[in-house]
Amino acid sequence: MKSGSVILPLIALALVSALLGTQRRSMATLETECARLRTAIAAAKSPSTAPAPPHEPLEKRRKVIEWRNIAAQFPSNPRMSSRIQIGAAPDQRVGMRFRQRMDAMSTSEIIATLDEIAALRLPAESREGLEWTLLESVVLKDPGLGLELIKDRGVMNSFHFNQLISDALLLWAKKDSVAAGSWLDQQIAAGEFKAKTLDGVSHPRQMFEASLISMLLTNSPEAAARRLAALPEDQRGDVLHMYSLTTVPEASQLAHAQLVRTQVPAKEQAETIASQASFLIKPGDYSAVTAYLERIDATPAERAACARKAVQNMNPKVQTSNHLTRDDFDELRAWVGSQAPDSRDTVTGMALGEAAQGNRKMEFAAAAELAVEYSVAGGNDEVLAAFLGSWAARSNKEAARALAGRIADEPRRAEILTLLK
Repeated sequence: MKSGSVILPLIALALVSALLGTQRRSMATLETECARLRTAIAAAKSPSTAPAPPHEPLEKRRKVIEWRNIAAQFPSNPRMSSRIQIGAAPDQRVGMRFRQRMDAMSTSEIIATLDEIAALRLPAESREGLEWTLLESVVLKDPGLGLELIKDRGVMNSFHFNQLISDALLLWAKKDSVAAGSWLDQQIAAGEFKAKTLDGVSHPRQMFEASLISMLLTNSPEAAARRLAALPEDQRGDVLHMYSLTTVPEASQLAHAQLVRTQVPAKEQAETIASQASFLIKPGDYSAVTAYLERIDATPAERAACARKAVQNMNPKVQTSNHLTRDDFDELRAWVGSQAPDSRDTVTGMALGEAAQGNRKMEFAAAAELAVEYSVAGGNDEVLAAFLGSWAARSNKEAARALAGRIADEPRRAEILTLLK
């Protein structure tokens, strides 16, 4: 066979192979571009997104889509993605991977990422959620730096960032309460937290003060007192009701009580101290409240206020039941009798009324029967009068008016009947 007859078919075969290879590469490129376009189109159809202008570079548009997809895995309210307080995300696997990436990043890398996000045309909601999550990561690494970054980005007065600022102050105060306090004082002096409401109250400042005071109570009660004293007197009780002060550790409870007694207006003192008891009451078990009252050497007024709080937090001792029983009320009466005997009957009537509201924890008829029984046993009108003054009685006016006839004191009976018209 001649060599030319062999070479020509081989050349043809090589050309065909080259042509097929080129076509495969072209098809692969087209498939990649189609995939990118499908991703962009799907993202553009989302009602919460705003695609970047078509003249933007392709790489930038890809980054916008990537960050929007990440942002979609976190709640619309950025506070709800907090690891400090809550730790929730719609898709926890995606959220966990993202957080692992951030935990591995240095603060300078996180700052660079924040700058990258700021330069993209992201929807406001997505941008805020991502910034919040990244800033929280900085706060966990370096609270002081985190607060400065929050300030630099102009979100100090954003409602969504209030809790993050509060958490940052708390974390910083654990390490250096003086530095944390100085930073807050500087912001106050600069007018960052000026009141924007007619009542002259800056709720963000109250929240931040509460965070610092809660920490100072542990290691410097005098400094805590100075911070509280710097606030208007009529706002101090509100500060001591803030979230970070709802459950004061045992070691700080006496200092907290003394702070209330010396700085809060007299008319608010008992209720402010009693707010701590709300979280100590357990169904049928008042021992933790008793220990709290003894620990702070509670006054009779403070003990009575704590007894009233028991009414609001009263639940069945039998966990499988949704309704209160005679035993539950007998135990309440015994405990109130040991702490605030003059309030026992009034508190009993209030508790029965609270239980019968909407028949949630006791049927109105059963509560009324117990109210009459306790009133007869006590030989006074206190239980029945307190019960008939409740919203449950106003929701059952006909039956309540009939019960009012059992009240011996005529002026009081007339007052209750007027209330039940």
